[in-house]
Amino acid sequence: MDVLIVSNGPGEVWGWAFPTAAALRRLHGGVRVRLALPPCQYATGQEAALARRSGLFDEILTPGACLRLAAGLGAVRANCVVHLGGDLWYASRFASRAGSPAVAYVERPLIAGRHGRFAAVLTNTPQLASRLVAMGVPAAQVTAAGDLRVDALAAYGPTVSAPPADGRPHVVLLPGSRPGIFPTLSAIMLRLADAIEARLPAARVAFAVSPFVRDAMVARYLSTARPILRGDAERIAAFRGAALAIAPPGTGVVELAMLGTPTLLWLPLYDPTLIPLEGLKEWLFRAPLLGPALKTAAIRRYFANPRVLAIPNKETGRRLVEEYIGDDLEPAVADRVVAMLADAERLALMRRDLATYYRHEPGSALTVARRVLELAA
Repeated sequence: MDVLIVSNGPGEVWGWAFPTAAALRRLHGGVRVRLALPPCQYATGQEAALARRSGLFDEILTPGACLRLAAGLGAVRANCVVHLGGDLWYASRFASRAGSPAVAYVERPLIAGRHGRFAAVLTNTPQLASRLVAMGVPAAQVTAAGDLRVDALAAYGPTVSAPPADGRPHVVLLPGSRPGIFPTLSAIMLRLADAIEARLPAARVAFAVSPFVRDAMVARYLSTARPILRGDAERIAAFRGAALAIAPPGTGVVELAMLGTPTLLWLPLYDPTLIPLEGLKEWLFRAPLLGPALKTAAIRRYFANPRVLAIPNKETGRRLVEEYIGDDLEPAVADRVVAMLADAERLALMRRDLATYYRHEPGSALTVARRVLELAA
């Protein structure tokens, strides 16, 4: 039994591929699980190293190996191919070359126009499953599996947050994980930490750094007397105990929401060229000379009107987490943070609303793994 998982960035590899691979091994002792990592603008370059460290995969295909395989160089071996993030094309291409079925796990409706290439589509919510059926995907093809990130977080204890008992407001800052963003965002968040502590000396500020960030980058750009949390267990414990977390858009915001942690999504627009975009647009805007200027203009035009970026807010149509987007400097953001920390009623409401919406139980990975093994048999 050979299963090929296709995944892309840090959030998908850690939150989707890892729990799925673990579930496959739990259900089928003889399964061979391989991980393919296609080229992706959201990747950190550390996905392969962490995947090897996990011990969950028999083989890991780097972006270069994936490109060669997609181009027809070499044989594709798989009883089933599983899309767990990134461009849907790679999973469908590998399945076609292997003559095997493909399964897609998705959290957005983009697959509606390409569902014919997949034997099964699994979604993170019942709402998305219903939407896909309304868009023409056969109901028999769609299963609401639940959110795989619940399984990833559950490995480190119950997904319920609680403020620490020391009475001090704990603030956790997430400086992102992508190499192109981490240096700039770290410098910005170091200034933000200073501004928060100047306004609220009782605050305890810590940095939660993704394990997908190289140690050398942390040492170079985030040298600070404040705590730097690197391991999964200590990061997640800090998330649970935070009075407030500040994070850029991405999977970190979803994980914080699942833990019920009050969160401020902050997207500074100092340098719009650092913001990765979906699909071909990102690669076109990387062209020399005019590329960066065109990207800056496009992003500023996009944000000229109010936008909702946090996935929990998009999914519910409600402001479950706060958002702060724009050119304001760190002192203005620190003022917003201190005001939020002073509003105990609002923070308690955010915890309650998040806990109500994300009232999920682990088991999504087993649902996905069972469907994969059924099709692979």
